[in-house]
Amino acid sequence: MEVVINQIIKNMDKRILNERTKRLLIMQGFSENDVDCNPNILPLTKWTPIACGTMGLIGIILGSPYYFIILGLLTLVGVGSYSLYDYLYKYIFRYIFKFGDIVPHGIQRKIGCGIGGIMFIVSGLGFYLGIMPMGYIPSCFMVTFAFIAGIFNWCFVSTFYILACGKTQNECC
Repeated sequence: MEVVINQIIKNMDKRILNERTKRLLIMQGFSENDVDCNPNILPLTKWTPIACGTMGLIGIILGSPYYFIILGLLTLVGVGSYSLYDYLYKYIFRYIFKFGDIVPHGIQRKIGCGIGGIMFIVSGLGFYLGIMPMGYIPSCFMVTFAFIAGIFNWCFVSTFYILACGKTQNECC
């Protein structure tokens, strides 16, 4: 099973990594060298947002305030050099998927982890206080945008970061 999954993803890399995808990855803060030279760039860059979305989806299903508050605090770790999800890959899943080391993130991903951590904590507080919209809306927002980033390589935070810094997409990438 592991071999089949790895082969599918490795074959997917060359077909999907076109100029648009490269530009979107560079927009997310990954280095041009990593994007051009790492044969596993797609699964490695998709890992963090898909893992974040999956963990958030588990929280939505559980509706647990404690789960979301702890997940939010652990997600805030990503404001530093690596995120919770990167550490999960580094110490557990790297030996299963064998894509190599996690690619260093740019400031955009770190901002995304900060926003995600806060949103998950707000969701946890909403569930704790019994305010269901406060519990579901931030977490659904995060899960949706995490999966969009993981599947389509478009990141809301990266786009916002470029606009906030007054750069055009061409200046950034």
